[in-house]
Formats: sequence, structure tokens, C-alpha cells
Amino acid sequence: MLINLHTHSPTLLPGILELESIYFGQRKTPTAPTRSAGLHPWHLEEIDLDLTTGWLHEQAASSGTLAIGEAGLDKVCKTPWELQMRAFRQCVEISEVFRKPLILHCVRAFSEIIALKKAWKPRQVWIFHGFDKPPSTAAMLLRSGCCLSFGAALFRENGGVLESFRTVPADRFFLETDASPVSISAIYQRAAALRDLELGALERLLEDNLGRYFLPQA
Repeated sequence: MLINLHTHSPTLLPGILELESIYFGQRKTPTAPTRSAGLHPWHLEEIDLDLTTGWLHEQAASSGTLAIGEAGLDKVCKTPWELQMRAFRQCVEISEVFRKPLILHCVRAFSEIIALKKAWKPRQVWIFHGFDKPPSTAAMLLRSGCCLSFGAALFRENGGVLESFRTVPADRFFLETDASPVSISAIYQRAAALRDLELGALERLLEDNLGRYFLPQA
């Protein structure tokens, strides 16, 4: 089985577990049977955060919702920082209440998110999706107990992300397509080549990681 941790365009093909990313207020109707649900920092300015709590609870209570998010902080988007912080805190709290992993969107705010993690001390794993940064950033996030999810950036011929992927511990990463047109099958093949693994071994590794982090914790 292939696992696509984060996608905006599920294919619904057999043999693939896809987590479709949905957010409060989106117009598109979700199609995948499994998903992550969150408050995306790009889509906060015209919503009432007092209304999102009920929606998040409803989504998180569903057996098809395997994770909360994407959620996080973005220093480039126009959404006011205080509004981003309130929404992020909501998602973290829901993640803890329902004991489901948190999938993170982060743009130029890695240090801030890690500082919040240290202050809030969550029990659920935090997974930075679409990771494309050098080993120094990867090491900081891994030291804090986070996981990383890699996607189409693995097709770059140069850049620190390739070294980050080659050296990330086997039990601390996932793969995804995000909004890329590249298939999850192609990303698995690229990832297997970069890690010098048989494709079947990579599939089993990521299935183990899914069980490790996404099964309810006692």
C-alpha cells in the first residue's frame, strides 16, 4: 500500500491511502474516504473562529479523519499573525483532545513553531508537510520530536532537501503529493532510489510509520 500523507487532489486509485487536506470554509467537496482537517493560515480572515471549534470537533470525531491540519504559521501570507496564532492553537488543542497527529504548514516560522511546541508540550506527533529545507533545519525539527513529510521537492537535482531526506531517520518521515501533479507512485520510486531501498521495503517502512504515529495512543 502507498501512503499519500497530504494531498489536495486525491486520485481514489486502489492500493493508495490518501489523506485529503480539507479546511474550514472551503468550497470544494471532499472526495477521499480519509482526510486531515484543519484551519489553514491562508484562509482565516473571513471566518469566525468561534464557529470553527464545533466544525473541528465534528471532523476530528470522524473515523475517516486521521489527522488534524494542515495548521500552522506563515510569515509570507497576508493573514494577521494573531489570527494565525489563535487558529493554530485551536488545531493543537483538537489534536490533543482527539489524540490525532498534527500536520503542519510552515513558511519561515520553524523556530516559532518549535518554541510553541516546547511551551505547550503536546503528546501527539507534529509532522511538517512539504518539507524542502536543508539538513540544519531538518535536524532542529527532528530534535524537537517532529516528523517530516517529503514530496515533489525530491526531484530537485541539487539542494539541501536531498541530503535531508537521505539522512532523516527511517521512523521519522512520510511521503506526499500536496498540490503537485507528480503521482505518489513516482514520489515513492524517487524516494526509494534516494535511500537505496527496494520499493517494497519503502512501502513497508511507511506502513510501519503510519501504525506508529496514527494509531490511538493509550
